[in-house]
Amino acid sequence: MKHKLIIAIVCLSLVSCWLTDDDVGGASFTSAYTPVILSRTDFENSITVQAARPIEETGKIYVIGNYLFVNEPYVGFHIINNANPSSPVVEKFLTTPGVTDIIFKGESFYINQAVDLVALKFADGMTNVIETKRVKNVFPVIWAPDGSYTEVTEDEVVVNWTLN
Repeated sequence: MKHKLIIAIVCLSLVSCWLTDDDVGGASFTSAYTPVILSRTDFENSITVQAARPIEETGKIYVIGNYLFVNEPYVGFHIINNANPSSPVVEKFLTTPGVTDIIFKGESFYINQAVDLVALKFADGMTNVIETKRVKNVFPVIWAPDGSYTEVTEDEVVVNWTLN
């Protein structure tokens, strides 16, 4: 009896290797998400400092001196002046499509902008940002929350996914 069970499991395993979606009634996966794709040129020119805006979704929070950097995943960072902790002031928004993380070292800071690692510096009292270095395709492509994935050309970058 034990041998028959093992043979049945092995046979089912082998048959499943040959089955296609059509063999099982067309059970293919359709994602509930659509990728947000930028051209490589637009992506590399997308980092800007803008006026403060409402916080829609929060990610990690970073404390640098009197400032808080609140990540809005895949969109950017809210820059909050926290010199007076009882009355923080949202001053700026650092737009960085595809970003989820930041680290500061001296005058520079580094972000993961989708698939790229980017080194930046603030200029003119945080009114401008200067890109000092970009290393392309260091990180994996961003996958949808439901595990789906889309192929893009070398001139395109997935920076987020939106719910259909």
